[in-house]
Amino acid sequence: MPVQRRTIVALATGIAVATATGVAVITINGRQTPADMLAQGQAYLTGDGVDRNLTKAIAFLERAALSEDRANAREASLELVSHFEDSSSDASSQASAQRWRMRAAECGHRESAEALLVGLIDQIPIPEQTETVARAGAKAGSAYCMLVLGDLLAQGRGTVKQDLPGARAWYRKADEAGEPRGNARLALMLLDDPTQQADCLQRLIRAGQGGDAECAFHAGVRLLNHHGVEPDVKTAVRMFEQAIAAGHAKSCFELAGLLEAGVLVPQDLPRARALQLVASGEDPRACFAYAQMCELGIGGPIDVHTAMAHYARAAQSGLFGARLRMGVLCQEGRPGFEPNPAEAERHLRAAADAGDSMAQWRLSRVLVETGRGGEDAAELSAKAAKAAVPGALYDQYWFLLKGNANQPANRIAAIESLDAAVEANFPEALYRRGVLLSEGVQGVIGNMKDAADAFNKAVELDVPLAALQLGALYQLGLDAPPDDTMAASQYRFAAERGITEAQYRLGLMYEFGTGLPADEREAYRWYHLASAEGDGRAISRRAHLRTKLLQQDWQALEDTAPTLLLVEPSMARFYREQTWSPLDRRSGRSAPTKGEGFAGREMAMPTDRPAAGGSGRSSGPRPKRNRGS
Repeated sequence: MPVQRRTIVALATGIAVATATGVAVITINGRQTPADMLAQGQAYLTGDGVDRNLTKAIAFLERAALSEDRANAREASLELVSHFEDSSSDASSQASAQRWRMRAAECGHRESAEALLVGLIDQIPIPEQTETVARAGAKAGSAYCMLVLGDLLAQGRGTVKQDLPGARAWYRKADEAGEPRGNARLALMLLDDPTQQADCLQRLIRAGQGGDAECAFHAGVRLLNHHGVEPDVKTAVRMFEQAIAAGHAKSCFELAGLLEAGVLVPQDLPRARALQLVASGEDPRACFAYAQMCELGIGGPIDVHTAMAHYARAAQSGLFGARLRMGVLCQEGRPGFEPNPAEAERHLRAAADAGDSMAQWRLSRVLVETGRGGEDAAELSAKAAKAAVPGALYDQYWFLLKGNANQPANRIAAIESLDAAVEANFPEALYRRGVLLSEGVQGVIGNMKDAADAFNKAVELDVPLAALQLGALYQLGLDAPPDDTMAASQYRFAAERGITEAQYRLGLMYEFGTGLPADEREAYRWYHLASAEGDGRAISRRAHLRTKLLQQDWQALEDTAPTLLLVEPSMARFYREQTWSPLDRRSGRSAPTKGEGFAGREMAMPTDRPAAGGSGRSSGPRPKRNRGS
């Protein structure tokens, strides 16, 4: 019984081929050309003119495939690929098919190169032969191989050295060969080249029109932001729309910003809000923007809980501005969302530690509000003031005015800090400036006109207590004859926003017909609102009017009194506390009992009911009706 051999013996004059029972040695004449060997191999493979013999066929085809004749080597390699793929599905046959497909690719067969690359580029790390296969396919005219070769050179993957000029060249060739992704890749590479902006934009638009969302997005941005090209809002919007259709989050964010602003395109707040919601899943900026729209009721209802949830997601992505907003909401509260000082401190501390000066100021106020307004609060406020945060400049006025263990009181520096806050149009600072001018204290020379101007600016910035001061100025007639009609108008503005003193004074004007038609029922309703805040004078006047009104009458008036307010109770409370000293109102103390400014001056209680209306000054600015903060 013959001994089986398991090895293939390479001969100088021929080739050995393994058979089932041993080794068959086939001698090939050295004078045969690769074309002859290819033809003989094909003949033995198919049995064309000779007896079919797979052993001989493989031997001749392998010799032809390894020759230097690329054309015949390519054909022989493809014959071998076909044979091994068809003969068996075992690992050995598939490995042989892969080997000869590689040889076919090296000899310029495009389809083989493309098929190999699909598997090679997904491997980590990529095999060394990947670049060889890509170059062979690219030279054979494969647009796909050109694209892959450009990617390899652009990214410098594996053993391939990064070559950006080379990558651009191959992307350009891929584009010219009909591969649209080559144009898109080249366009994105040209984004930062200031000398190629015109070509870059044309390529971005073409790629965007072809369905590339990223290119459409960049085209839209460039058409809006003067990146070396003429602005074109219409085309920019069209590019964003095409990218949005492909689910591109950043394009949703950009178009939503345009629709919200309504400057370059018609305003559409509901769609802007919907687009921000779509983008919020991927873009932290959109998450923040959507939260703001929910917080402020832009493009839809106010939804503070949803706002908080999206702020939290934005904060997780590193947007500390979201931490600031979460801290503010927890600090101030909103209708249906109660204040939470502990959570406010946690969020503001995170933003403050990240260097957010606004958060530092807010955190200093939270510390004072919770009774911990010591050195930490003063230091945080001072840091924020150095960063010119208006609210911190205003708070520094009080810190410097009072002084602390580390720093003595400094009235001059306090006034300078207040002036800086006034220059920054901080509402509370404008109100405080008006009070100082009206009282002529702390070295500030009193001036009625300047005081009135400061109060008017404060009213425009939503400080209803300033309207109370203006009403008192009109009623007192300090720099002109009294004008009860204008006084009543200012008192009403403040009273409708929950200012207790203004409610009491408006009640007096209704009860005695001063500047308003006499109406005891309306007077009773305003007294009732002021009584709810503990105003003893209002309680007394309400009790007096009860003796003049039937019981069922005054009960109905009390039930309808809250409808006189234009704000929610939480907002009314904010307005009442708005201008107290940060060092007083935020340490749990009660409201100051002594009035200040014009409203702190003694006013005679009416003894009879004069005719309605007033004379004298009828001009002067009226407060604007703001939406509130």
